[in-house]
Amino acid sequence: MLLALVLAFAVPTYGPIPDPSGSPAPPPAYLRVPTTVGEALILDSGSTNRAGYRLRVYATGWTALQQGDVPVKKRVPAALIKRFFADLRAAGPLDRITVMRCMKSVSFGSSMQIGYRGKLSPDLSCPSSSSAARALAVDAGALADAAGVSILPRPLKM
Repeated sequence: MLLALVLAFAVPTYGPIPDPSGSPAPPPAYLRVPTTVGEALILDSGSTNRAGYRLRVYATGWTALQQGDVPVKKRVPAALIKRFFADLRAAGPLDRITVMRCMKSVSFGSSMQIGYRGKLSPDLSCPSSSSAARALAVDAGALADAAGVSILPRPLKM
């Protein structure tokens, strides 16, 4: 009886249930970082006041935007795609880009990351002395505009 009581208090009753195999579960398919050279993923977290988005960018000139519950596929200017993929190649492994940590508003703060060739960048919305980080942030903003990302506030729940 005493052993059962001790075990009842020793087992945590909060948080995720650990995987018995010991390996972490893979991320959902829509968040997987592309591993090929012809695809990249731009992730914007959004904020309490603005919806975030996932934007898959393909070297073929197409984008696949998911913002809210409406997916949008769109062809964007070839020059923009060419510049973006050239900047991705020039940046090298994205997880090695350096950016400063930056404070963000609780209501308006958001983060923006890029995934490419199996690596995920740090938050590119923070300042950086890296010209690669700055170029990728500009490219990501231009691609978001071209793909039709909305900057309207989140819709009110009724």
